[in-house]
This record gives sequence, structure tokens and C-alpha cells, in this order.
Amino acid sequence: MTRKKAHIISHSHWDREWFLPLESLRFRLVTLMDEVEDLLDKEAGFNHFHMDGQMIMLEDYLAVKPGKREKMKQLVADGKLRIGPWYMLQDAFLTSGEANIRNLQYGLEMAEEFGQAEKIGYFPDTFGLYGQVPQLMRQAGFDTVVFGRGVNPTGFNNQVFDSAFASKYSEMFWESPDGSKVLGILLANWYSNGNEIPTDKEAAKIFWDKKLADVERFASTDEWLFMNGCDHQPVQTDLAEALEVARELYPEIDFIHSHFEKYQDAVKAGLEPEKLQTVHGELTSQQSDGWSTLANTASSRIYLKQANAKIERLLERLAEPISVMATEAGVSYPHEYLAFAWKLLMENQIHDSITGCSLDEVHREMEARFEKVEQTTMAIIQNAARKITEQIVTNDAGIPITVFHAGGVEATRTVELELETDAIHFSEMHFELIPDELAKLPEQSFRMETSNGEEIPVVVEPLGIHFNYDLPERKFRDSYFARKYKLTFTVEHLPAVGYQTIYAHPVAVSDDEKELTGDLQLENQYLKVEIAPNGTYSILDKEKAVEVAGLGAYEDVGDIGNEYMFKETGDNLRINTYTSKPEIRVLREDKLGKTIEIKHEIEIPVSASATFAEEKRRLVWHPDRTSHRSENRTTFKITTELTLNKHDKQLTVRVKLDNQVDDHRLRVLLPTGKQTETHQAGSVFEVVTRANKQVEEWTNPANDNRKQGFVTSGNIVVASLDLPEYEVSEQGDRLELTLLRAVSEIGDWGDFPAYEAECHREITAEFHVFLTDESSVNVPAQVTALLTPTFAIQHPSSSKEKILADTKDFAKWKVADGLVFSAFKLAKDNQPIIRFYQTASEPKLLNTVNLWRKSTILEETAGDAKNQFTVKPNEIITLKGV
Repeated sequence: MTRKKAHIISHSHWDREWFLPLESLRFRLVTLMDEVEDLLDKEAGFNHFHMDGQMIMLEDYLAVKPGKREKMKQLVADGKLRIGPWYMLQDAFLTSGEANIRNLQYGLEMAEEFGQAEKIGYFPDTFGLYGQVPQLMRQAGFDTVVFGRGVNPTGFNNQVFDSAFASKYSEMFWESPDGSKVLGILLANWYSNGNEIPTDKEAAKIFWDKKLADVERFASTDEWLFMNGCDHQPVQTDLAEALEVARELYPEIDFIHSHFEKYQDAVKAGLEPEKLQTVHGELTSQQSDGWSTLANTASSRIYLKQANAKIERLLERLAEPISVMATEAGVSYPHEYLAFAWKLLMENQIHDSITGCSLDEVHREMEARFEKVEQTTMAIIQNAARKITEQIVTNDAGIPITVFHAGGVEATRTVELELETDAIHFSEMHFELIPDELAKLPEQSFRMETSNGEEIPVVVEPLGIHFNYDLPERKFRDSYFARKYKLTFTVEHLPAVGYQTIYAHPVAVSDDEKELTGDLQLENQYLKVEIAPNGTYSILDKEKAVEVAGLGAYEDVGDIGNEYMFKETGDNLRINTYTSKPEIRVLREDKLGKTIEIKHEIEIPVSASATFAEEKRRLVWHPDRTSHRSENRTTFKITTELTLNKHDKQLTVRVKLDNQVDDHRLRVLLPTGKQTETHQAGSVFEVVTRANKQVEEWTNPANDNRKQGFVTSGNIVVASLDLPEYEVSEQGDRLELTLLRAVSEIGDWGDFPAYEAECHREITAEFHVFLTDESSVNVPAQVTALLTPTFAIQHPSSSKEKILADTKDFAKWKVADGLVFSAFKLAKDNQPIIRFYQTASEPKLLNTVNLWRKSTILEETAGDAKNQFTVKPNEIITLKGV
């Protein structure tokens, strides 16, 4: 009989900021790390310390004690300090696929600088896991994943269900949709099941009798895992003594102060594969009561999700691709600066940060970080774009403007740009005289055209005379005044990944602007939108001959949950706009398209009732709360703008709120046109199919889910970057999209107020609706392109040699339907990288003009150089240039 082995892994799960702000926790971190160093140096029985799988923990320590860097490297090299593979422990569903990859890339890079990374996929407290984790881990060279949530048994209750989403054992196989498989190890008794081990024999006997039985209940091998630590847990300084006591009490068991690589090797050696279940795809505790899936973190502090999504797209779709394009203008690819921007963004993507489930102080600091990373990212974009435009060969006539796009497919987009003309520099005239001199000039407008002379429709708005300045490379700031105009124009046939240059020609002002007709419908060659008196609208897709009516009502409900979880008030008081009579008017109508404004005013309770405060004070668990909504009411205003431009195949909906109301949730209600049993949603490198009806064990009245990019049910597709929470009815005939959720506490085990989570602020939410039929294989690629930002820049004056074409498509590849573009960047060796993922149900071809080699997500190549690749269903394919 083999001996049972108890692997004790010392660690501290380090939530960088949560119920305490960053600097309060950093102080504890420094103390922790100093004690860990002392133990690893001096305590014979204390051999290893696990750094929670994230490099930012070490980075934060060294920011205070930079002189400890070499000592940390020594401890890593000796195998005592176990670091990596992540830069930080992210939320899986609220961060993009590319952000997840950069997190692993930068984490491994940093770990290797210190000596070595612990090669295990570590997800101790990620709020559910996307289905492509096994594929990403396999591509990174990992074959084992350790995780804490998503499969029953989970967390504290240790429930076991016999289903496809549960496992009899803490060990299982986990398979991605493409067939990639890893060994999954569930922290079935949580990551604190070996915490605070007693040294007193009597107490140790009580402790170990329970802990050993708990682990044996789920372990499929004789290798048992005990996690010696918890959230922000100080290191157990007498652990060596505690383990000696355990060895004396249980001589039949080997108690090993271990680390994850040693533990996983031992588990794999003792596995009986035929005993294990295989779980498939995403892990979101589907087979549970539904109260602890934490899906509602997707709607807590929605403003954080909006900022994160915006900056992810700026980095992925503009900063990285335009930086590649700029290398043709002789500009070095900014590897270090892009890493700086990504890491700064990742500080906000940690699972207790981007989820919006921390203290107000934490999230205030996050907003400042978002501002910083946006400034950083825009500096990269603007510099690269300027360097390119300085060298573009242009026509002599007109003001050249270059529009950059990297959506992966050719696109038609409506673009806004502030254009300057007639600049007079301070070196030319005394600055006090310049505004008056510019005011003498006649009014003007602009005609726009492509380089081939094709006219581009444009709407011009004069913005007056403004101060500005240039920052020359070798001189001080060069100040000037200029006339400024806002140009809104539609550009057709934008390159899939590249740029197009167009020209603005000054012309005399004319009176040809279209007047408002007052006709309360929107129509172009693709769609017809009609607005009902109650503010709902119907969409007819002329090409597909599909129509859906009754879209766009709003529903407000009380919420006595917390930042983690929604819980409706006990009175079930729901207020909707179906019988309202909003003010409806044409807001804008011009040659580009039309916008209709709908203004609702509804009377809703100002908050939950007074009994809610007592429920919070007494720490009543959220499913058991019963407070009603307050009898006091206030007017809540919802302003909706429906926009359909000339070339749009989707209706753009913008909703403006000024929320001063507490304890509630606002959703937009969208009928889907037909009943279904399942629906599909965008996720990390995949489109996941989800059942509308939950399992028998599910007792939560809500069935909220998370999406990335889009959700489709019946005949509608709803696309948005920054509204990740939705719910589909059991019949599939209604989709509800969360616009706002206002709550007042963190919701962890304790009284942790977070009043700013009530979101008393102006919020603008935007989403797109288009219709689909049965053939929707192209939806993911269409949504990716639709949600890709463009960047337009007026050419600077330049004496540099003009060598670049005025229009260029860098997408030297052709993809079949179902392939979705994901990345265009440079690897560390400056070779180009492109990435796609496959959403079709059969293999597809990816043809390229140039030769490429297949690569891993870590940009390590394997195989021969070629220009045709077969991409299997659900495969993530990365190619590296030769």
C-alpha cells in the first residue's frame, strides 16, 4: 500500500486591493515578505513559499525595498520562492482574450528575469473560468490547472452533483472546445484548508482529523493538498514545528512542505485516469444553486467596465497595429512602452478590482489609473500615426487626413475629426492680435473626397478660434491660434488592417444642410426603424426579411444585494416604460444619417426601505433579505438616442442616465423575435452556447450571464464592449441588458460599506442591435469589426521625405467565414504576429500572401514556413512572420 502524502503549500492569497486600499495592504505585504525571507534563510523545515501565482506581488514589495531584488532572485533560483506565471490574478470574463494573453506573457517574462516561473495554470479565486483556458495553457506549455471556482464541489459547502459540470474528485480532466485537455485540480476545500496549523498536540489532532477527512473525501490519489494561507494571511512562522507535531500524530502519512510543481508531478504519477471525469468548456458553477456564481460583478460599478473596455480596444486595435505600421516609417516598435501601458491597465484588471467589489477608495484610485493608461496609450497612438503621416505621399490640393482601422475586415465607418485651418503662430504675429486677424476671414465649409476623387459625405460644425501648440522634436513649444471645425464623415472600404488617406477641400459655406423633417422613423437601404408612442421601436432588416418589434423598453427593479450579487427586493416591485408617453423628437438629420431622441421620465423609489440598513448591519445573507423598496419616489430620467447612418447595418442605441437613486437596477428589454432553448454569447476566444433554462439545483430567480462583445438569441444580436451583463428568458424570447446596478456594500463576510457603488453619476451606455437569421457564422467577426475604434489624424506639416503610400492594407491574408481577427503586433524579436480564433463548426482555411510559421501564444514558432493554414473549429491560431 502506498503511503499517503500531505503536501502543505505555504502561501498568502494576495488581493492587491479589496476591503483595504492598496497602500494599507502593501504595508502588510512588506512585513509578510520580510518574514518569508527570514524563514527561507533560517528555518530548516520551511522550504518554499508560493507567491500566489502573480508577479505584481513581488513588484509591489520591491517598490518599497528595491535593494532586495538580488536576494529575491537568489531565493527564486534556489527554488524556495515560487513565482509566476501571471503578472496579476485577473478576472477571466471581464478582460479580453488579448489581455489574458498579455497577462501571461508579461508575467512569465518577469518571472524568467528573476530566474524561473512555476509552470502551472493558477486560478485560485477567479470568478468562473472561460472555456478556452485549457487551450491557452497548453499553448503556453502547461498541462495542469489549479482553480477554486466553477465546478462543484466548490468553496465552503462541498456540494457534490452528478453532472457534466461537476466532478466526484478534486482532480479531473478539463477540455476546451477545440479538444485541448489539461489536468484540472479543484481547490475543493478552498485555498485555506491548511491554514493556521496548530502546534499543540490536542488542537492539532482535532484540526487534522477534520482536514484529512475533508481532503480524502474528494482526492482521487494519495497525494493530498493543504493550502497553508488565506487572503492577506501572514506567513505561519512556526509551520516547521506544526508539521513535526503532525508527523508524530500520524506516522502513516508523509507531511511534506511542498510546492505546486512537486505536488502536480506526484498527483500525475498516482492518477488512475479512468476514474476521473472530464469537464468541458466554461466553468461558471452551472450545476449549483446559482447564488454564488458572482456573475453580477459584471454590472457592479459599470463605469469601470466601460473604461476598461475602451482602453483594451485602444491598445489592441490601435496602439499595437499602428505601431507595427509605423515601423515602415522607420519608427522603432515601442515594446517597453506598450508593456508599461498593458501592466498599468492590468493593475485595474485584478479580480477584486475590475469586478467592482472593493472599497470606494480602491475604485477611486482605479479611475485615476484608467486616466493614466489612456493618456499613455493615446501618446503611443498619436506618435505612431504622426510619424506615418509625415511620410505619406499626398495630393497637392486639399488637407490630407488619414484614417487608421484594424478591425480585421474591410469596413465602412463614420468618423469624427477636429480639423484646424489658417493657423497663425506666435512667431508670425503678436499673440494678442491673432484672434482678431482670424476673425476677419470669411466663413468656410469643406468638401471631402478620396485620393481617387470620389466625394465623401461630410457634416461640418464650426468650433471657432482656438489656441493650440506644436511640440517640435528639437525645439520648445510652438504656439498658435487656428480656426477649428468638427468634421463628421463616412469612409467606405477602410482597409481591414491599415489606413486610408482622404482630403478636405475648403469651400464656401452653403445652405444645403438637410432640415429636420420630424418624421419619427429611421431608414436606409438595409434597415427600417419605427418608433412607437411608448418609446419602443421595431427593426426591419430588408435584406434578410426579418423584423422584430417592441424593442427598447426599460425596467427598473430594487436591488438589496451587493457588489457581488443581485437580490431583488421582497416586494418584487418592477417599474417599466411600456405604458409611458415619452417625448420623441428628431435630434439630427443630415446627409450622413439621422438620430431620434426619446426622453422617458419614470417615478421610482429613491432607495430600499429603512429595514435594509438593519439587514446589512446584521449581515443577513443576500438570498435571505426581504426588504421592500421605499415608498418615497423621485423622477428618474432616461434619454435614448437611436442613430442610423446611411451605410449602417445596425441600429446604434445610446442611453444617457444621471443616477441619483439608490439600491436599484436598470435594464433595457429586447424581444428576440422567436423562442429558443439556447442562446450564444461572445466569450474569451470563443462563442459559447448557453442553455436558457437552468438546472433543477438552481434556486436563484435570476439567470444572469456575462458576455464579451455580443449576445444573440432568436433573431437579434446585441453588441457592446462595455455592458457585460445580460439575461435571456427561459423561452429565449426576451433578452435583458443591464445598464446600471446601484448597491451600497461590498458583500463579503462583514460590514463593508461601499456607498459610491450606488453610482451617483452621469452614465452613457451604448450598444448596437442588428438582426440575424439562421446563417450567423459571420456574427463574431462582424461584431469585432463593428466595435473596433478608428483613429483619424490631420497631417502635420513636415519636411521629411515622402515615401509611404496614401492608402495601405497590411492584412496580407484571406480568411474564411468563422475566423475572427484578434491581434496584429510585433514579437520581442520584431517579427510580426497575427492571431485569429475559429468560431465555425468545421475546419477553415487561412491563406496568406507572405510566409508565416505557426506559433504559440508565447510567440514561440514550430513547423515549416508556409502561406496556407487549416484552422480547426475553436482553435486559437497565432502566426509569426518569417
